[in-house]
This record gives sequence, structure tokens and C-alpha cells, in this order.
Amino acid sequence: MIARKSLLVVIAQFFTRILGWVGLVVIAKLWGAFAREALGDIGVAMAFVALFYIISDLGFSQAHVKKISEGQDLGTCIGTFVSIKIILTSIMVFLVLFTLFFLDSILHLGFTDATKQSVVLVFLLYYVLLSIQQIAISTFNGKGEISKMQITAVFENIVKIPLMILVALAGVGLIGLAPVVAWPDVLLPLRQFLAGHPIGSYAMAYVFGMASSVMVGFWLLRKNPLKKPSKKLGKSYFAFTMPILIFSIFSTIATNIDRLLIGFFWTQKEVGDYFSLQQILQIIIIIAVAFNTVLFPVYSEYHSAKNVKKINGTTLLAERYISMVIMPPVVVIIVFAKPLINVMLNSTFVHASPTLIVLTLYAILLSFMAPYYSLLIGMNKPGTYAKIGLGISIINIALDVLFIPQWGVLTPVGINGPTGAAVALVVANVVGYVWVRLSARKLTGIQVVQSHTPRHIGAGVVTGIILYFIGFQSGLFPVVRWFHLILFAMIGLVIYLAVSYLLKEFTKKDLEFFLELINPKKIYHYVTSEIKEENTSEKK
Repeated sequence: MIARKSLLVVIAQFFTRILGWVGLVVIAKLWGAFAREALGDIGVAMAFVALFYIISDLGFSQAHVKKISEGQDLGTCIGTFVSIKIILTSIMVFLVLFTLFFLDSILHLGFTDATKQSVVLVFLLYYVLLSIQQIAISTFNGKGEISKMQITAVFENIVKIPLMILVALAGVGLIGLAPVVAWPDVLLPLRQFLAGHPIGSYAMAYVFGMASSVMVGFWLLRKNPLKKPSKKLGKSYFAFTMPILIFSIFSTIATNIDRLLIGFFWTQKEVGDYFSLQQILQIIIIIAVAFNTVLFPVYSEYHSAKNVKKINGTTLLAERYISMVIMPPVVVIIVFAKPLINVMLNSTFVHASPTLIVLTLYAILLSFMAPYYSLLIGMNKPGTYAKIGLGISIINIALDVLFIPQWGVLTPVGINGPTGAAVALVVANVVGYVWVRLSARKLTGIQVVQSHTPRHIGAGVVTGIILYFIGFQSGLFPVVRWFHLILFAMIGLVIYLAVSYLLKEFTKKDLEFFLELINPKKIYHYVTSEIKEENTSEKK
């Protein structure tokens, strides 16, 4: 059941990312060089508000998942969590508005055209809606209702991406970029408005997308009980959250400070490079998100039953399958970084290919760490989890300051700006990778290193070398097109599985497992039974 739930998360997230990629590709292709600047504007505005978003949560979502998975009264949990969310979200809104006022009226700094207040205010509304959405998302996660959770999340992009495409099709009046299609006369006022306010209109697509997700989430949540908040339970939530409070703050700063620093030391175009490449990497990161989403409540349940052996076994199995699954896309992204960027974005982004390669290494580390993070938090060790996260965040922030500026310490070797930010992520997470494994070993006695991952890496290296020869050294493909990338991905998968088989890392048992896992009938049964709120008897 863990595997099927994880697969469902991957499918839903992959569908969401595909939609996101479509929107990104359309913007990049239709807006050309202006896309770098526009996406940089969006990235900076989002990063600014995101610095305050942590105030709307402070780790209480994890506490909510924890308490529900432990079997606390559901109605009281929801009522308590809703009250907490209302208070924290209100504080977030006040602080953002006060900061805007302080910057503009007191310091007279204001905002540049790229980060003008109107765009920031649009994203403030977006993050308010996101905070509300987490009430439904966290409740579904705590109850193990993964299909409801993913349906809620997917709706954001189902609405957002068509609106983004509509904005892209309107052209850009700021630079005289005409629309690529003729608009009916009745829609000309709308087109003129969108073309005159391209960045603000693009930002509003996020808001409408999140609003639809909130409505779907609460519709699916409607049959759950809502009871009066409990002061005692609130204290329990607070006690769980306190150890990770500082970490949550620093983690949010570390997650967003890189875009702000790139925008400060460089230009919005470099922010656009970095922001866009992060979207491409979602294909790898969703694997870690899937396992992290599913494993946290499962570990919590095992911990309540004091079943350490099952926790260790689940962690090692999850790590093995994460390593096995992410290696083929990692190889394709690293080997074909330049043509991939050119296909998904446009030629003005190609110079950023080293940044994409380094960010891919970060995505690998993040994926390998996911099961161990879930182990720590699921076993009610938020303090340990927080120390590791805080350490990573502080190192990351410090390295961002050292690596991002044009005069950064690595500038002599050609590393600064977006690439410097990516290197900072990798170095900080290498520390976290070692730290989280040692902490898990101390807690449960789990082995620090297993033999599977090095074999998967070895199979990936062999696959990469062969793909590089076919793609660039053979002379068969003078220019790599999008259909070539699909062909290379298929060839790479075959080579990877063959090498893994020779290394005894892909067996008949694994093949049967994956074939059973992707059985459409069983996936359909799981989703429909959950939506109908039927109790299934299938347990891992």
C-alpha cells in the first residue's frame, strides 16, 4: 500500500509538473528573450512573500498530520488546526503589508518595476490561499487519504496553466510583442489589458489556480467533522512544533534567499534562469515528495506500535527504489542539459546549463535524504530533524552570500550567480546527507550505507557514457530535437535496466513489483474506494 500511495503521488505530481512545463514552454517560446525577465520578476515577488509564508504555518501542519495519524479525535484536530491557521495567516498578512509600507514610506526604497507592489500583493493573496489549502491537504495526509490530497493539489495547475497560456497568447505591449493568434473583436479589450499588464496577469493565474484548489479541497473535506478547538490539543500541537520552529524559519529563508540575492547582485534575467531551471528539475524532486508524503504518517503509526524493525525495513526499501527510479532521468538531464533547456525554454537560457547540472546533483541528495527525514519526524524526533535542517539552512545561507555575488569566492573558477546558488545547495545538503543518516543510525540502528545505491550510480554512469557517445560523438544527431530526447530517454532506460540486471540490481522480482504497482485496475480501485470513503482491507 505504501508503494501504491507513493506511485499515486508521483502520477499526480508528474501530471501537475507536465502541465507546469507546458505553461513554462509556451511562455518561453512566445515571449522569447522577455521570458527571462518576466520569470525573474515572478521569482523575486514569490520569494519575497514566501519569506513571510512560514509565519502562516511554523510547522503546525506537520503537527496536525502527526496528531491525526496517532488517532487523536479528528473533529477536534481540524477545529484546533483551523483556529491556529486563521491566527497565523492573519499575522503573516499584517507583516507583509507593514514591510511594504516600511520599505516604501519610511526607507523610500519601494520596488523596482520587476518587483512592484502590485505583483507582490497578488502573491500575498496567493500565499493566503495556499495557507488555507493546507488545512485540507494536511488533514488528508494525516488520514492517509492520498488520492484526495493529490486531487486537491492537481487542480491548481489544471486552472492555472490554461490561464498562463492565455496571457502568453495576448502578447506583450511593453516591448511591442504582438500576439501570435488573432483574437475575436469581442475579446480585444481583454487582450489589450493582458498585453499591457503581462507580469501582473501572469501572477493572477497563480491566484485563480490556488483558489480552485482550495474549493476542491474543502469540498472533499466536507464530510469530516469540525469541532470546537481544544486548548489542551493546541498546547500539544505547540509542543510538537517548538523544536522545529527555528528550523522552519531558517529553512524558509534558505529556500528563498538565493533568488533574492541573485536579483540583488545580478539582474532579473539571472533570477529567471534559476527559477526556470528549478521547474525543469521537478521530475526528480517529485519522487522524494511522494515518499516523504506517504512515509511520515506510516512511520508515525509504526512508532506508536514500537515496531522499529519495520521502520528500518521500510526506510531501506524506500531508499533502494528511490535510487533505482531517479537515476535514468538524472542521467538524461545531465548528459543532454543544453538541448533539454533549448527544447523546454529557448536558446537564451542555454548558457545556464551548468546550473541545471549542479541543481540535478542537489535533487539527487534531496531524494536520498527523504526517507530518513520521514523516519526522524515520524518517530517523534522533531528536535533532531530541526537541528539537521537548521544546520543545512545556515550553511546554505552563508554559502549563498559567499558564492552568488559577482565578486564571490568562487568567481575565479567561474562559479557565481545562479551556478553559485546551486553549488551552495549541493554543499549544504552533502553535510545534511551525512548528518541525517548518522542520526537515523543512532536512533534505530539502521545501516548507514547500503550496497544498492552505488550500483545504481554505476549503472547510471555507464548509461550516461553510452548516451553521450550516441548523442554527441557519433555524428548521427547534429542538432538534438525534442523527439530525439524522448528516444534517448527510452534507449537510456533500456541500457540502465540491462546494466542493473548484470549487477543484480534489477531482478525478476523487481519487474513483477513494478508491473503490479502500475496495474490500472488496482490504482483505480484505490482511488475510487478512498473517494467513496470505503475501508479497504489491503494493507502492506
